Amino acid sequence: MASERANFEIQVMKDGRWIQQSLVAEEAAAVTAAKKLLTDKKCEGARVLRNWARGDGTFDEKEIFSQTQAVRDDGPVHIVKIDEAPPKCEAPTDYYGAQSRAVTNRLFRNYMEKAYVTPTELMHNYKELKRLQDKDTLLPSAVDRVAMLQTKDGEGDSKTRREEIFKSLDEMSAKARRADGMKLPKLNGAFKDMYDHVAGLAAEPTEADFLAMVVLSRDLVDVRSWAGKLERLCALAAAEGDTHSLALLDGVIADVLGSNVVQEILGFQPSLAAAICAMLDLAEGTFVSDKSELGESAALLNDLFKQQKLPESRNILIDRAHRQLRSPNPLYRNDPGKERDAFIQVVGRMLGPDGPLFGADTAEALTTRYTRMLDEGGAKGVTIAIANCFNVMPDMAYGIMYLCDLAASPIGPEHSADIMGHFQRVLSCVSILRLCQRGLTPRDKMGRATAAHRSMQRSPFPAAMKDKVCAHIDAILERYLIEEQIIEKLDHHDSHLRDRAVRLVQFCAAGVLPEGKAMTRARERILTLLRQPNFDAHFVDGIADPAKAQKALRDFHVLLVRAGFGK
Repeated sequence: MASERANFEIQVMKDGRWIQQSLVAEEAAAVTAAKKLLTDKKCEGARVLRNWARGDGTFDEKEIFSQTQAVRDDGPVHIVKIDEAPPKCEAPTDYYGAQSRAVTNRLFRNYMEKAYVTPTELMHNYKELKRLQDKDTLLPSAVDRVAMLQTKDGEGDSKTRREEIFKSLDEMSAKARRADGMKLPKLNGAFKDMYDHVAGLAAEPTEADFLAMVVLSRDLVDVRSWAGKLERLCALAAAEGDTHSLALLDGVIADVLGSNVVQEILGFQPSLAAAICAMLDLAEGTFVSDKSELGESAALLNDLFKQQKLPESRNILIDRAHRQLRSPNPLYRNDPGKERDAFIQVVGRMLGPDGPLFGADTAEALTTRYTRMLDEGGAKGVTIAIANCFNVMPDMAYGIMYLCDLAASPIGPEHSADIMGHFQRVLSCVSILRLCQRGLTPRDKMGRATAAHRSMQRSPFPAAMKDKVCAHIDAILERYLIEEQIIEKLDHHDSHLRDRAVRLVQFCAAGVLPEGKAMTRARERILTLLRQPNFDAHFVDGIADPAKAQKALRDFHVLLVRAGFGK
């Protein structure tokens, strides 16, 4: 019987959000109507809320029915074709790993965006896995693609590899089906508490991770929006203190970040260039979330990155930024005339103290992007792109770092002559003012030149070339020490011996000079001080407390070791 003080609100889920559908007077009628809505295979979910009017005019709200479901679309869904051969998974357990899930995320992106399901949920929830298996030829197409890529270089034949993959998938499906019949706890509290519970149910220690992911997948599968899944996972991760539990949560957050939710996290960005920079900000925990559509969830995610708690998720964001950089989409769609400026903006964001932030991947992605800005294609386009990327670097030292990383990338071997040809300009540079940006402090100039020296040392170039360029950079640094009297300023004779010695040793320990002539010159000045008669006595002169004097000497000797003395 209907009550005058109550009504029943029927809501439907659309794009992961609840929207009011209608109001009815009776509970039974409301529940029946909600269930009828669920018979539509395009309905994401339905629920009924009872609204009870209090005497003071306010309302109490109580959920009396709720059900969500995967949206079934009879239209064809195709895999996203990948061109790079993924690492081979030799055993079923390998398919649960980070690289495999990342590939799964890309292959089934179209399906996952419709079903709001992550690779982790697919692999650990039997109903979701079965739904994928029943979806047209989606799974066979993905297996065919992977098998072809993994055998195209003559490593076995694709038919055999296809059979191996299907065998592993059958084992994974059987494992998920067994877990589907298990009575497992719900994730109502901390993830670690749930993990400890399922660990006691596991037949072997390695099974605990799988069962924990089954429980988490059951928890997430009814959340039919990426924003909702991310909010739930970030809340669990923020409250988690156990390292292993946090690593498991990190993997699923990484899955979610493979979806289009990244656009919601970033909010409005004026260009693809700005979006790429914002992705890198988020990966480093420096993202300003005031423009984000996800509000608190974005701020919480950023804080987790800042605390370096999500290494796998960070890698996914960095990989996404590189993929966007390589893509044919313009960096500044609204004004083609600003494309080069947008590229320079991205270059500035993708450089760190040691050159391209992520080494060869970044150098290759920047070069590939520049080829998109050229009319010339093929090998000629890459040659021109390398020259232009070298030219847009902030200075020649960064240019060296870029070339060294590019040489170690897949582009490197084919274009080694182009890359090495640019070092003629480096060898013609005789001053640190031409090697490094103007306006840098002396310390930053030396640090950047030394970073270029390190890049050259670890590069894949021939040994003779590496030695020649490294010696040239070292000579520039030595000349700079002499011309600017860097050592003399540190060893000012008006200062106490202790201050002079500490400053010189700190300079040698700071990493702003490579091993070579420049460093030898600095160390020789220190050795001159150390060889003075009664050095220790002069060093502690003025320190009245014997204990403090001894500590000052001990600290100085530790510093000497750090600076390369006494080894």
